Amino acid sequence: MIFIVSQDLRSVEKTSKASFTNLNLWERQHIEEWIRKAPDILGEDLLVASAEFDRFTGSQDRLDVLAVDRQGNLVVVEIKRDPYAGYADLQAIRYAAMVSAMTVEKLAPHYLNYLQKYVRNDRVTLDEAKNQIVEFVEVDDFEELTTKPRIILCSEGFSLEITTTVLWLRQCGVDISCVQFTPYPVEGKIVIVPTKVIPLQTAEQYQVDIQKKQEERARQSGGPRRRPTLQILIEKGLIKGGEKILLRSYLPSHIQYRESDPTFSGVLVVTPSQGCKVRWDKDQSEYAISTLTWRIFRDLHPEKKDPGGVNGNWHWALESGDNLWDLAEEALGRQERI
Repeated sequence: MIFIVSQDLRSVEKTSKASFTNLNLWERQHIEEWIRKAPDILGEDLLVASAEFDRFTGSQDRLDVLAVDRQGNLVVVEIKRDPYAGYADLQAIRYAAMVSAMTVEKLAPHYLNYLQKYVRNDRVTLDEAKNQIVEFVEVDDFEELTTKPRIILCSEGFSLEITTTVLWLRQCGVDISCVQFTPYPVEGKIVIVPTKVIPLQTAEQYQVDIQKKQEERARQSGGPRRRPTLQILIEKGLIKGGEKILLRSYLPSHIQYRESDPTFSGVLVVTPSQGCKVRWDKDQSEYAISTLTWRIFRDLHPEKKDPGGVNGNWHWALESGDNLWDLAEEALGRQERI
């Protein structure tokens, strides 16, 4: 939420976020226009070269916004109104591949058409349009666009599937990012708060899964392995049976922690073998912490999708606010791995 302070600075009023759907905002008619008219809303200086670009050979696809950055990269901007719209990443990758061979010479006519259509400037010549592109780039001795376009996904929010894919692509060397637009209705107007959300809090689960995979490889190869988090905390006397824990850390974007909701709370139950389970406040049944977390993430997903591998210790915390995983790491220190 955002807070509005009165002109005399004496009062403050909070305004909760809305949604594109509730505000009747649309991709092409509204969001694309904001980006076209003020591309720095995406968090950087861009030269918009085309909107609704549809000059793909053998394809009827339309690229929302095609721009150039200060380093001489083409930038493919893919806009989605619905945070759960699928295939935004795949579409953007396809568009990036299609324009990857574009040169300044080939881009200039499209930029000229853009200037004539949107800027209403009929006096600009093709050579002048080309020079504007070259002059915008701040690379010394710039001669040609790179062959690796960047990708910016823009939406009100991003599903776990999208964030996971984006992080994996970045690890593979693809320059792809996500910019989240949060709308707020304020005194008859709409305030848009843009946030670049890579690396994403909602993508922490992906990083957890990679870490688990690396730990498993270390175990199989005879290397050091970290003991279970709850076992460490019990042995160190940092948790005990009957202690309350809360599901509040690194939650996916579609889940908002609610303090009074029993979905997000449980009680630790120490087993005779000094293991530990969680008695869920919602149904009073006992679960392994990761099994319970997986179930909650799945049940709260708008489409009930499988969240994949889940390390519950990353997402639960003590009432003091201490995250279970981080607390165990501190207790162990970086030397102990048995």
